[in-house]
Amino acid sequence: MRNGSKARYAVAALVDLALQQSRRPTALADIAQRQEISISYLEQLFARLRQAGLIRSVRGPGGGYILSRPAAEISIGEICQAVINNEEPQSIPGSEAVQARTRSLWQLVDDETTRTLQGISLQQVLDSPEAALGTVAA
Repeated sequence: MRNGSKARYAVAALVDLALQQSRRPTALADIAQRQEISISYLEQLFARLRQAGLIRSVRGPGGGYILSRPAAEISIGEICQAVINNEEPQSIPGSEAVQARTRSLWQLVDDETTRTLQGISLQQVLDSPEAALGTVAA
């Protein structure tokens, strides 16, 4: 799993959404303002997050978005996979000989990243003091 900007913005948006969860559904405009992300970009991310079943929309006055499950049941890996297009070919720099020798290395890195992110819940991010997740056991 590549840890790109889509994944980072999606995680930030869902952390923000989870922090507001007890109050009421949260409007995209509010998340966009607090996280300094464009509304149009958030709309794209939230469409994918909704398709993945991680959030739901509430229509009408006071509407917005809410988590579809408790934060403890949503992994950071799920959030990332929802917004990353895994069908996009990942290019490996170098000649064919170098690519052949490094392909398994980058696959290992992707697999370990996926495993680590699947093991961290959104709730753990909400509960952790700043920088405490760096101590996650491998």
